[in-house]
Amino acid sequence: MARNDFLTGVANRRFFYEIATKEIERIARFIHTLSLAYIDIDNFKQVNDTLGHSAGDKLLQVVAGTIKENIRSIDTVSRLGGDEFALLMPETNAQSAITALNKLRHALLDMVHENNWPVTFSIGLVTCSESCKLNELIKEADNLMYTIKASGKNRIENKVHSFNKTSA
Repeated sequence: MARNDFLTGVANRRFFYEIATKEIERIARFIHTLSLAYIDIDNFKQVNDTLGHSAGDKLLQVVAGTIKENIRSIDTVSRLGGDEFALLMPETNAQSAITALNKLRHALLDMVHENNWPVTFSIGLVTCSESCKLNELIKEADNLMYTIKASGKNRIENKVHSFNKTSA
């Protein structure tokens, strides 16, 4: 229970950091690729304000379930807080991550349409290989997500992040 978000059942922030740190150590040792996505529910506050907090909670639960149903068993989804989720995709290059996230975003949009929730999804994606720092990856993915929100919402923005060996 200490590793899961009480509302959604997905990994919590602390467990996400544990898993991500281990994956980053692994990709540095074996020279693999890792992708990290930040997923934000656009207009979430509107759901809470107009439909009530129980509807907002239900939305978070259904979003978490939809993400879990549309990712691989080696991926990790986490609720970082509020209406933000992180998705860690080991062994996934930028193109494969974009393909997977486009599929996921469409599944999420279908789900919210079926439930008449007035929300969309902004997703910041960062991919790195060989050597990276978790805090820098998270900051970059978060910045990309906020860039999307400031410029119209409801899309995926990606960046391939390169770190030199000395910055690891």
